[in-house]
Order: sequence, then C-alpha cells, then structure tokens
Amino acid sequence: MKSRLTIGLLTVCVLALSALAQDNSSQTPNSVVAQQHRGAGSSFSKAQQSQVEPGAKIHAHQTSDSDEHTITVDVWSSASSSATESTQAEPVKVSPDFAAAGLTAAFRMELTERKIENSIRRGFPLGEFWIQNDLDEIDDSLKLAALSVANDIDLKTLQQLEKQSSRLRLWSDWLIDENHNLALTEYYISSSALDSDERFQNSVACTKFLISMLSGRTLADDNSCI
Repeated sequence: MKSRLTIGLLTVCVLALSALAQDNSSQTPNSVVAQQHRGAGSSFSKAQQSQVEPGAKIHAHQTSDSDEHTITVDVWSSASSSATESTQAEPVKVSPDFAAAGLTAAFRMELTERKIENSIRRGFPLGEFWIQNDLDEIDDSLKLAALSVANDIDLKTLQQLEKQSSRLRLWSDWLIDENHNLALTEYYISSSALDSDERFQNSVACTKFLISMLSGRTLADDNSCI
C-alpha cells in the first residue's frame, strides 16, 4: 500500500514539473507575464514596476474560468529607436571625395584671382596666355569633380563651382578686351580701381566662401555668389 502511494506521488510530481516547463517555454523573451489572485489586487507592486523598462506597454486581462489576473509587459529597447531617429535627423553632407575634388577647383580659382590682382597692382603686363591656361585648368578640375558626385548635395555644390568659374571667366575676358583697347590705364595707375571693381571683389569673396563651405562639407548660400 505504501509503495503504491509513493508511486502515485512521484507520478503527480512528474506531471506537475512537465506542465510547468511547457508553461515557461511558451513565454517569449521580450514578454514578462505575471499572475496575481484577485484577493491580492490586480496591479503591479512597486518592486515589480521598478523592473519594467521605460516605454514598456502593460496589458491586463482576467481569465474567464478562474479568479486570476494576467498582466503582460511588452519590453523593447529604446536605445535602438533613439539611434535611428538621430541618424535620420543628421543632415546630408558633401561626400569626402567630391569635397577634395571641389577644393582643387576652388583653390585654382583663388590662385588665378591672386595672379591677376598681383599683376595689375605691380604694374606688370596682363598675361593673356597664362590667364587662359589657368581657366582651362579650372575647367579640367571641375570635370574631375563631376566624376566624384555621389549625392544631390554634391551636385548642387558642383553647380555653384561651375557658376563661379563662369563668373571669373567673364570678368577675365572683359579685362583682356579692355587691355586690348588700352582702357586699363586707370587700373595700373591706382589700386583703388581694382578695389572698387564690384565684379572682381564679389568673385574673390565667392571663391573664399566656396573654399570654406567645401572644407566644412556643408551646402550653403552666400550673397557674393549670386
């Protein structure tokens, strides 16, 4: 009789452990399920609330055939969503390869402007040959920069560089024509003529702005480049 009772108890224990294992395996890693009897209340204790991550969703319902409340807490990581939002909010910048190629073209524009200015201020004859050669090198640099375009920001920046190159070429062509007509005497006599040349001064300011913009790899506008 005792042996049968012992066997019966062992069988009940095995069945209970098996049911408990199946219940635990049915819960997902990202959910926490807590059950409380109606007599103990249907809300979390303070100790349980402190374990719930910020932003977790809590769902409570009562089973139809028992006096138990089931509370499910959906837990997720808020760090990943914050990182995603931060990435989406970050502004698109000029790509590194295009920035390097664009700076080469901008530096050549600046060099040409300085050479023309120094030539006039020091009274040297206007070098038509090297001016045209410099402008051709600027065009070649812009063509190489165009091959490095990787996004819309690069394309818009390239358009600004091309516009500035055209502005510099127009002013240089005018300067050469004036030199042919012997109309640059005022420029050689007084440096104030070059200082008051609005087109030239705007060209110098725009080139400096483009160099600064490309160095920071951010797209912007400046009145001197309009």
